[in-house]
Amino acid sequence: MARILSLENKQKWEKKYSLFSDVGWDVIAIAAPLSPNPIEFLVADPVSIKTITGNRVLFPKPLELYTPLMLYGTNLVTTEGDLWSRHRRLVNPSFKEASIRYVWEQTVRIVNEMFDDWGDESPKPVNHVCALTNDIALLLIGAVAFGRKANWGSQASPLPQGHQMHFHDALRIVSEKVLLRLALPPFVWGNKEVRERMGLGGIASKGWLGSTIKEAAVAFAELELYMEEMIDDRVTGGFEGRRDIMGQLMNATGEDASDRLSKRDVIGNTYIFLFAGHETTAHSVAFLFGLLALDQDEQEALYNHIKSGVGDREPVYEDVSSLNLVLGAFYESLRLYSPVMNIPKVNAEDTTIPVMPAVKEDGTQMDPSAKPKSIFVPKGTSIYLYTSGVHYNPRYWKDPHAFKPARFLDPEWPREAFIPFSAGPRACIGRRFSEVEAIAVISLVLKHYKITVDEARFPFIPGESVLARRERLMGTSQDLSLTPTNAPLIFTKRQ
Repeated sequence: MARILSLENKQKWEKKYSLFSDVGWDVIAIAAPLSPNPIEFLVADPVSIKTITGNRVLFPKPLELYTPLMLYGTNLVTTEGDLWSRHRRLVNPSFKEASIRYVWEQTVRIVNEMFDDWGDESPKPVNHVCALTNDIALLLIGAVAFGRKANWGSQASPLPQGHQMHFHDALRIVSEKVLLRLALPPFVWGNKEVRERMGLGGIASKGWLGSTIKEAAVAFAELELYMEEMIDDRVTGGFEGRRDIMGQLMNATGEDASDRLSKRDVIGNTYIFLFAGHETTAHSVAFLFGLLALDQDEQEALYNHIKSGVGDREPVYEDVSSLNLVLGAFYESLRLYSPVMNIPKVNAEDTTIPVMPAVKEDGTQMDPSAKPKSIFVPKGTSIYLYTSGVHYNPRYWKDPHAFKPARFLDPEWPREAFIPFSAGPRACIGRRFSEVEAIAVISLVLKHYKITVDEARFPFIPGESVLARRERLMGTSQDLSLTPTNAPLIFTKRQ
C-alpha cells in the first residue's frame, strides 16, 4: 500500500477517486507529521467502510474533533458509548412519521410563499442559487426544529422584550458564522455568564473583523436565550399539539418517566440539528438545480416523472414514495457533490481492515494480478472515510463523473458505496428529514418552473466540454460542507 504526502482538502476534492487509482489501492496512508499519529488512513472502499462503520466500539468517533459543537450542551453528535446510546434512544422518536410529515407540510408552505413572492415575475433570475435554497432550509429549520414559523419575505417586527436581535436573524447569523465560531478560541465566546461579564466578548467593536465577531457573539447568545425561553414556555404551556423537534425532545422518555433529556441536552440537540441539517440539504439541492440547468434532457425527464405522478394537482405527502426519480436526482447530487468530504474515525485497539485493489475508469483492476488483502492499523490511528473517493469509485459506479439520476432506479444500485449520511449505527438520524425536504422542494419547483443557466452572467464558451462547463458553473468551496460558489440560474414559469 502506498504512502503519500499530506494533502489539502482542495487537492482531495479535485482528485476524487484518482487519488486512489494513482497509487493502486482503495485505502492509502497519508503522512501527517504534525498529527499525534504520523500516519492517517484515507478510505474509498465500501468493504473497508462497512467493517469500520459496523463496529462503533472498535472504531469510535474522535470526540476531540467535535468539542466545539458542545457550545450549548452535549448532543447526539458529540457523544460516544453509553451516553450516545441514551441520546439516540431519546432523540429517535423526534424523527418518526408524524415529524417527517410535518417537514413536508412546512416545506410546501415555504416554497409556495416563495412562489407568491415571485408573483408574475418570469423569468426570475437568481444570482446565486445557494442563497435561495439556504433561505428555504433556514425557514424550515426554524419551524420544524424550534417551532418558530416565519413567512417568506416577512417584514421585521418589534424586538421582543429582553432581546437585541430577532430569532430568525440570530438563527441566520449562527448558521452563517459556525465556522467562525469553530475557528476562534473559546475565551472569545465563553458561556453565557462569561459573555455577560465581558459585555459580549471583550471584542473590538470597530473594523470589519471586530464588528463581525461582535454580531456573531450576540447571535449565539441570543439563540441560547431564545431556546431557554422556548423550553420554559413549553414547561408552562405543555406539549399538547406540538410537532416541533424541541417539544418532542422535551417530551421523550426512556424506560421510565424520569429518564429524560436535561434542559441543556435539549438545547444541545436542537442546535445540532441546525448545524447538521440546514446547510447540507440546502447545498445539495442547489447543486442539483445547477446540474439540471446544464442538462435539459435530464430536467425534462424529471419534470415528466413528476407530472406523470401527480398530474395537474399539487404534490402531497402521500406522493413521496412514488417520486422515486426525484429522490434519485437528489441522491445523484449527493453522490457527485457530497456535502461532507471526510468522515473521521479512530481505532480503539490494534486491528486490521480489508483493502481492495484500485480500478481503472472502466471498473477493471489497475493491476490484474493484485489480490484483496488486509492491512494492520495500529491503535489510535486516524481514519477518514473519503466520500468522494467512494462516490466516484468505478468498481461500483459506471461512468462515475456523469450526471445520471436514473442509476438510483436500479434495485441493485450499490448502497454500500453511497455514504453522504455516513453508515452503520452512527448514520445520520435526520436522513429522512433531508430526503423529504428535498423531494418537496425539487418536485414543487420543477412542476412550476424550468431552470436554465443565466447566460448573461455565465456566458457560453464554444467547444467547452460538459464536465468543464459543469466545473465552471459549479465552483466549490470546502467550508463546513461542500458549497457551490457561483451558479447564477434563471427560473421560468412553465405554461
